[in-house]
Amino acid sequence: MTRAHHARLFRTTCTRRPRRQHVAQRDKRPLRAALAALASILLLPVGAGVAAAAPEPGPTPGAAERKIEPKLRAQLDDSAKAVFWVYLDSAADLTAARGQRTRAAKAEGVLRAKKDHAARSQAEVVKALDGAKAEYTSYWIVNAIRVVGSEKLAGTLAQRPEVARIDADDKVTLPRPAEGKREQAAADAVEWNIDRIKAPQVWDQLGVRGEGIVVANIDSGVDYTHPAVNNQYRGKNADGSYDHNYNWFDPGGVCPTAAPCDNNDHGTHTMGTMVGDDGGANKTGVAPGAKWIAAKGCETGSCSEASLLASGQWIVAPTDLNGQNPRPDLAPHIVNNSWGSAAHDDWYQQIVDAWRAAGIFPAFSNGNSGPSCATSGSPGDYASSYSSGAFDINGAIAPFSSRGAGPGGIVKPNIAAPGVNVRSSVPGGGYEAFSGTSMASPHTAATVALLWSAAPSLEGDIAQTESLLDGTAQDTGSDQCGGSTADNNVFGEGKLDALAAVTAAPRGATGALGGTVRSGGQPVAGAKITADGPIDRTTTTAADGTYSFRSLSVGEYTLTASKFGYGQQTATASVTENSTATGDFTLAQAASGKLTGTVSSAAGPSAGASVTIADTPVTATTDAQGRFEVTLPHGSYDVNATHSSRCVTSGTAKVTVAGDTTVAVNLPERTDGYGYACATASGRPYAAGDRQLALTGDNTTERVELPFPLPLYGKTYGQAWIGTNGTVSFGGNNTGDINGDLPSTATPNGALYPFWDDLVVGPAGSGSGVFTAVTGTAPHRQYVIEWREVSHWSAQADKFSFSAAIGEDGTVAYHYKGTGGTGIKGGSTATVGVENATGTDAFKYSFNTPVITDGLSVSFRTTKSGVVAGRVLDANDGNGVAGATVTVGSGDAAVSAVTAADGGYVVQSPSGSRAVSLAAPSYESAQATVDVKPADVTTVTQSLRTGRVTASKASVEIVLPAEQKRTRTVELTNTGLGTAFTVAEDAAWLTATPGSGDLPTGGKAPLTLAVDTAGLTAGSVLTADLKIQSVSGRAPVLTLPVKIVVPRYQVALDAGSDYAGTDLAGDTWSPDRKYTVGSYGYQGNSSVRSTGRTVAGTDEQRLFRNAREGMYEYRFDNVPNGTYTVELGFAELSDTKPDKRVFDVLAEGTQVLPSLDISLEAGTYTALTRTYTVTVTDGVLNIRFVTHSGFGKPLLNTLRVTDRPDRS
Repeated sequence: MTRAHHARLFRTTCTRRPRRQHVAQRDKRPLRAALAALASILLLPVGAGVAAAAPEPGPTPGAAERKIEPKLRAQLDDSAKAVFWVYLDSAADLTAARGQRTRAAKAEGVLRAKKDHAARSQAEVVKALDGAKAEYTSYWIVNAIRVVGSEKLAGTLAQRPEVARIDADDKVTLPRPAEGKREQAAADAVEWNIDRIKAPQVWDQLGVRGEGIVVANIDSGVDYTHPAVNNQYRGKNADGSYDHNYNWFDPGGVCPTAAPCDNNDHGTHTMGTMVGDDGGANKTGVAPGAKWIAAKGCETGSCSEASLLASGQWIVAPTDLNGQNPRPDLAPHIVNNSWGSAAHDDWYQQIVDAWRAAGIFPAFSNGNSGPSCATSGSPGDYASSYSSGAFDINGAIAPFSSRGAGPGGIVKPNIAAPGVNVRSSVPGGGYEAFSGTSMASPHTAATVALLWSAAPSLEGDIAQTESLLDGTAQDTGSDQCGGSTADNNVFGEGKLDALAAVTAAPRGATGALGGTVRSGGQPVAGAKITADGPIDRTTTTAADGTYSFRSLSVGEYTLTASKFGYGQQTATASVTENSTATGDFTLAQAASGKLTGTVSSAAGPSAGASVTIADTPVTATTDAQGRFEVTLPHGSYDVNATHSSRCVTSGTAKVTVAGDTTVAVNLPERTDGYGYACATASGRPYAAGDRQLALTGDNTTERVELPFPLPLYGKTYGQAWIGTNGTVSFGGNNTGDINGDLPSTATPNGALYPFWDDLVVGPAGSGSGVFTAVTGTAPHRQYVIEWREVSHWSAQADKFSFSAAIGEDGTVAYHYKGTGGTGIKGGSTATVGVENATGTDAFKYSFNTPVITDGLSVSFRTTKSGVVAGRVLDANDGNGVAGATVTVGSGDAAVSAVTAADGGYVVQSPSGSRAVSLAAPSYESAQATVDVKPADVTTVTQSLRTGRVTASKASVEIVLPAEQKRTRTVELTNTGLGTAFTVAEDAAWLTATPGSGDLPTGGKAPLTLAVDTAGLTAGSVLTADLKIQSVSGRAPVLTLPVKIVVPRYQVALDAGSDYAGTDLAGDTWSPDRKYTVGSYGYQGNSSVRSTGRTVAGTDEQRLFRNAREGMYEYRFDNVPNGTYTVELGFAELSDTKPDKRVFDVLAEGTQVLPSLDISLEAGTYTALTRTYTVTVTDGVLNIRFVTHSGFGKPLLNTLRVTDRPDRS
């Protein structure tokens, strides 16, 4: 069994590990001489007086190989030697030690039994190690041997039948915790936490400060010179000198001298909480009258397996500084352990059992992996460990405080103590405030010191001490993780109360009480006996029906005997000093009935669920249909059920049995704060990708634009960062190379963790890679991300695959292939879950726990929210409206999203009836009411009405000589929702009227543009934008460009006419004239044509009813060089047939209009206009007309030439 990450100092509220630190290999040289002596004396004399036994037949090679941990096999593949642990298959019998009367005798008994058993059971293994000349150290405390050896040696040892397993050596580098803040101290310099458990009242009212008791910690060491703890150090002599023998243990040889040291702050801080008092303004300890000793089980910020085991031995039997002459009589009364793992591991179980057998109280922190349930860490989660959770100054449980239940459904933590912003001593004489269950456990340990100091008869009686702590704790209810107000998996038995515990202890004169419980003349084992009197006590009868209270305060007691299945009986007894009172009972069996029931969850019947009947010994396990059957005495019961599924919590149903009856127990879904729940399945189709990303290597990410919006924890995302380390972060780019617990405000956040670990993606073409795909149909499409054939960085030949299918409907599903086992591929170093954008809420499926099997699917869905999705459309054109705001719900529960380019949106909203508001600038908003169903999609698509104002012209261009005025008209039309409009111009030469108005649906409005070239320079070109503003969604501001050209030269001739005037646009026309030098006009023999008929295709009848016929040129002299427009107007003013008049037009020598046949192109009496642009370079503009041979003469109705500086 692996113990990766087993040694964590439980101090900080920040439970996420730091980025990977490459820890140098430990020095494999032999330990210093003192530790060598320790190995021979404290640990086990090897090879001395041990008879060799004949070897027994070994197991088959296959079975032997299975004894070796896969991690160790991988290490030995990579190097010639490795450090490993050989665990034997037997343990010492400590029954005799437990039966000793004094604590010293108990510890002596444990030492003898353990060492003798280790010597016998390890003999053949030690012989083999000596024969191989291997470096090794034997430990009697757990019957194990630490070996530095080869793969061959490990294989040889695994063949031995007495070898149970061979594990790799583990060591973890831990983060430096964040410091807390100092809370307001209570009166007389007492810290808030000390005051909260009422320790000062124990000092002042009962006169007890822990005198006569020795506490110890296994930690990072202690600064023994610190004023808060110096006088309490057992190694300080009366004359001020120090003797560190039997008082200090440094198994790793870390400290520079033989004196205690602390290179991490942690140990000095926890010791200060137990005994700290500098005699002045710093009262940091619960039991300042107690003495302390310490073992440095944690070398720096880490705790190696070797140091923790050696420290555990030393606690039972402290040695001198050379590791010799063990003295179990100098063992401490209490040992505090503020360290542990994030998952269950029974590797330290034998040590805790040895401490209890030796009468040493084992106090442990419960872990910092909260707020999720089932997060208690080992060894604190052992039934034999007494673990503490942490609460703050307001009495609230700390978010980081690990919750139960523990293994087998036991309640964890046992109790809760102050653990947030706890101020205590740190090396160098200072004080700091830290947070963690590391800070909570020392309160409990030191309260035991007060108890045993006040009531010496309790010394070494672990069970009775635990009962006192439990019975006097302040009940604090929590239904988060199961349990009752009196005992639950958040606060345990409640909040620690030192005053109540010491008050209830048997102080002063004491006596004993005992008796026998029978039924039908036979002894009743396991009956509960309660004694209520000056103090209250509870015990149970032995196999022969007897019971005893060895230490009760003298006085009158009411006794009650009860056992499940029997009636209850009461009696009275008088306890006198130094004597034993008697109280016997005869119990009658109770009537009973059959209870049949079912256990189910949202997934259906729960097969294999564990059923317990509260306050009874009755248990059951459900069958494949979730059914169970038990027999119970008549009465009322709480039927509790638990299941190994990580997606449900425990359930309880109440039932009254008065005969045969039935009950149904529901296992509620485990949910996070937002309401995400999970479900698991095996054998579902594996979701694979089909497009490979350019993502390879270690600790890299690639940003992807999501194919559709994806909702998570009420937010909607359009892009994500996919990491090689099995993460999908929506909140930003983060490699997350070292996984951490969930939730955590440390990055990444707003993320999915299908398998967050330090992974490596192979190079392109290797078969390894990260692939994506889109599956399904809207509104249930999924974006699939697959990590194919990846590996952990420490075992890159071992490949596996997994994928995440992320639904636009708010669902998430993880799929696994090639995973499993108890190591890396099973998730032993990985995090699996989902987390919100701030790192304050998450659904943690697993953290460093090997629960990921081959073919497993883990799906997440929301139980309190659903998805509202759809499009916002423009009612005029039916297309999507981008940038619209869709709000679902109101007040604090409102959730909003902004539509994409196609008008689409996705909103994850709390479930229930919800108002939906859809709004966009310049659109009429719309509302709807929907019933949002959990884990479902509700479609809301709405068309928003808006105006649709357009102009009859896209732009206006006016050519106007200087010192003139003109007007032009533009018509506004609205085909959408009625709207007001305003008009604004940005040029002094331009005026638009009206400046505002209303346009109803289908309405039109003329807009007059007036221009004035007064004061403008000939040859200039000016532009302006006319802004027409309306409530039109597509174009709330319609921009109409207006350009004015002030020509240097312009002549407009009404050919064949003597008319001088203006046209409908207000432009001036001159009479036709014959050319004269220096002026302009026509040349050649010509005549005039005219008609009284209407000329079609024009409103300018006066201009087109006259024409000149037969000219060969119009010439304009003295024109400024530049670019000109030539505007020509033609109309046949007779019934000339096509193909009768054909001619060419040349401008400045360039043919611009070849083979013009007016009648063919326009017909007769119909206007035809043409405009051309020419460049003049010689001061003369020539427009020539060339008749085709055999055809009629050229004809021209209008001619205008204009200087165009804007076209130069």
